[in-house]
Amino acid sequence: MSNPPPPQPAPQPGPGPESHFLDVNGARLHHLDWGNPEAPPLVLVHGIRLHAHVWGDFCRRNRKAYHLLALDQRGHGDSGWAEGGRYSLHGYCEDLAAVMDARGLEKFTLIGHSLGARVSLLYTHLHPGRVARLVLVDMGAGLPPATGKKDFSRITETPPPRDFASREEATDYLSAILRIAPRELVAESVEHGMRKLDNGRFTWKYDPALGGAPPVRPGSPEIDLWEAARGIDCPTLLLHGEHSMVVTPEILERMKTEMPDLRTQRIGNAGHSLFTDQPEAFAGAVGRFLDETAP
Repeated sequence: MSNPPPPQPAPQPGPGPESHFLDVNGARLHHLDWGNPEAPPLVLVHGIRLHAHVWGDFCRRNRKAYHLLALDQRGHGDSGWAEGGRYSLHGYCEDLAAVMDARGLEKFTLIGHSLGARVSLLYTHLHPGRVARLVLVDMGAGLPPATGKKDFSRITETPPPRDFASREEATDYLSAILRIAPRELVAESVEHGMRKLDNGRFTWKYDPALGGAPPVRPGSPEIDLWEAARGIDCPTLLLHGEHSMVVTPEILERMKTEMPDLRTQRIGNAGHSLFTDQPEAFAGAVGRFLDETAP
């Protein structure tokens, strides 16, 4: 896409989302419901070591137009952790399917970032009749070959501090990594993404076992996400950040070749977390796509 996205309304004030918990596949899974249940449903799936509240700005902008559900994937946010740290792409996809079934969503728009984009690709491949439109946020069907198991999460702790004296200290730390992002969005992510330890310090809510791309679950067939992408025929938007190294020109061109109904757009002056670095541009790009592909 070469045209600029339309101007977006400022985030709408109002009550926050409602928290919902479901017992799914041996874990208690949490998701946020932003209300407006009569509107078209839109489901958001975050990236690794993040949580449902990272979509807050986008949801505040769109709560009047859509019924927005944002998931905490297993091991993240306020959802339960996997026994023994055993996470897999198949497991995440089954969790998403179970939550959608429990909420009675027959067809919806699906937006996934990073790991969430890979989960969304697999889900759309396995449940093609359920996904009306798909948005992939800074992730294609493959990773650059040189990255190996590089961690593309927003919280790149190398070396970590694993805990902090206060949320303000954690916000300073994360703001030094997310130099482009508005501080208030970083602070919002920290507020909802940390838990207080018995000693009074704060640490991230995600399972420390998480890191890198989730492996295939033992006993499951290897899933070729390129093959999965090739069979997806619903309208799809791939957004990628100007400063991100995840969606390379080679991956971008292959995605255009493999997917029959793909649109792409680069978000300027943004890294991997487009919705935090450039929240207005991100919301504008998604909004125009949804308008253009509305039934």
